[in-house]
Amino acid sequence: MKNAFTGVEVFRYNPETDKEPWWRSYRLPRENYTVLGALQYIQEHLDPTLAFRYSCRYGRCGLCAVLVNNNPALACQTNLQDGMKIAPLAKLPVLKDLVIERRTILEALQKHALYPEMGIEECKGLQEPLHEPEEAALLRGCLECFSCLSSCPRYDFPGKGFAGPYFFVRLAQLHLDPRDRQDRFLQGREMGIEQCRECAKKCRCPAGIGIFENAIKLFLQHDNERL
Repeated sequence: MKNAFTGVEVFRYNPETDKEPWWRSYRLPRENYTVLGALQYIQEHLDPTLAFRYSCRYGRCGLCAVLVNNNPALACQTNLQDGMKIAPLAKLPVLKDLVIERRTILEALQKHALYPEMGIEECKGLQEPLHEPEEAALLRGCLECFSCLSSCPRYDFPGKGFAGPYFFVRLAQLHLDPRDRQDRFLQGREMGIEQCRECAKKCRCPAGIGIFENAIKLFLQHDNERL
C-alpha cells in the first residue's frame, strides 16, 4: 500500500548526555493514532529511551501536554498527522525529551499561599456562593498542564516579577471561592497581573478556559474601577 506510514519528528534531549537538543524522525504504521498513542507506539516498538508523561489518557490530568507544531496541546486529545513536530512545552526546564520540570511551579503555589484562607470548619455558616457558580466551575476546569505558561509572551521561568497565567487562574478561583477572605486583587498586582494588559488573549488553554476573559480581566476591571 502506497504511503502506508506516518512520519513524525520528536524533540530529544537528555541533559546528562546531550550538549544540545536534537530531533529524531520516526515512521509509524498509518493508523488512527492520537499524538499520545504515537508516542506510546514509538516507546514500545521503536525507541524505549523516549521519555514523556501521561496518566489518565482522556484529557483530565494535563500531564501529557506538549507542543505540536509549536502549539500547546494535550497529546491524548490531538489526532496525529503526517509531518507533525512534537516538542516539550516551551519556557519550562526540560528534564528529558518531552518531560518538563513541574515541581518548582507547584511549590510556588505554597509560596504564594494560593489556597483558601478559611478552613472548612470556619465556613460552615456560609449558605450561598459569592458569585455565579458557572464562573467558578469554568475555572475549576484548569488541568494544571502549564500550557498557558508555555504560550505566554511575558512568562519567563521561574516567573519572578510576573507569576504567569496559571497563577492568575488560581487567583481567580480563590476570589470566587466563598471560603476565601484574602485580598486576591492586591495579590494579583504584586504578582504582576497588570502586565497582561498589553498582550491580552495570547496565552492558550487546551481545556478551553478563556484565561484573559474568565480570569485576568476580572482583576484588571477591578483596578479600573478603583481609578
